[in-house]
Amino acid sequence: MRYQGWLTWVTLGLAVAFIPMAVDSKPAPINFSSQLTRLIEQIDPNFKTTTQQTQKREISSQDTPIEAIVQNRQLARTYYYHFDTDVSAGAKIVFENAISTYNQTGIVKLLPGSGTGRQNSITFFVYSKRMPSEGNTTMIESGHGGPQIIQQTGWNAYTANHARAGLNVYYPAAAIRKSVAIHELGHALGLDHSRYRNSVMYPIDQGNTNLSAGDIGALKTIYGSGETKK
Repeated sequence: MRYQGWLTWVTLGLAVAFIPMAVDSKPAPINFSSQLTRLIEQIDPNFKTTTQQTQKREISSQDTPIEAIVQNRQLARTYYYHFDTDVSAGAKIVFENAISTYNQTGIVKLLPGSGTGRQNSITFFVYSKRMPSEGNTTMIESGHGGPQIIQQTGWNAYTANHARAGLNVYYPAAAIRKSVAIHELGHALGLDHSRYRNSVMYPIDQGNTNLSAGDIGALKTIYGSGETKK
């Protein structure tokens, strides 16, 4: 009995020691421990609903899920981006590296500039947000990003995505990273969280800077192959 009690405490200690500390502000389904699942449910009340909505899709395909408001939209592949005035040089570098990663796919085309209200745009920003501690553990929000669909129907109809992608500079070591910028830009372009660790859209930062086959597949679903949409 004493041995079993000692083993339990060692196991709990290791679990705490290896809980990843960098997450963005929209945790979604992950599937490697029930303890971490419960912790994420405390942050995201919609966790179970999201799991149910994406489970059927992921059984038949490993493509990264797509944000609900982007699904079935006809979006042009070209985006115009700009930085808020308070974005530091270091943050700009990681954002630009993320932009390059997506441009290299040939599926989307991100260009510097403002564009028009009818065109896709992305605003890159920074913010400072301190996270509350839960016991001896702090789950860090490293960034936030997402799409905003603007749609006009009828005569002269159009659909545009006026998206945003930001880094939480309160935790610069965790947030000012290429992997985080790629993740938040992925949200802006319409990618939702993936349950696969090799995806850049995994909700806890794994340091991934290369888009997975599932990430590429989801981008093609939204934007096509990149050869026809402008």
